[in-house]
Amino acid sequence: MIMIVRVVQVTVRPDRVEEFENATAENHYSSLGEPGVLRFDVLRDDRNPGCYILYEMYRDSEAVLAHKETDHYKAWRDTVESMMEKPRQGTDCTLLYPASDRD
Repeated sequence: MIMIVRVVQVTVRPDRVEEFENATAENHYSSLGEPGVLRFDVLRDDRNPGCYILYEMYRDSEAVLAHKETDHYKAWRDTVESMMEKPRQGTDCTLLYPASDRD
């Protein structure tokens, strides 16, 4: 099984941090209910509270596409766009280790 990991970096305007965290919490909990989502972690930089990393792990590429079609993702995307200092940056990765079928 090939798992897909998305690492998304988000920089939020200082006056919108609380709003961003609230909207992202809703997206986090809803995403965990999707059958293809294996992890959906939200991390905040300790030295820069406006910087976040979303660590998302999906069963496969179809699950990534399905996530992007959910109402909760679309609502999050549209809600937080104006809160960002710059556009979010995402990196798609293939999980090598640990891999459930090898380790």
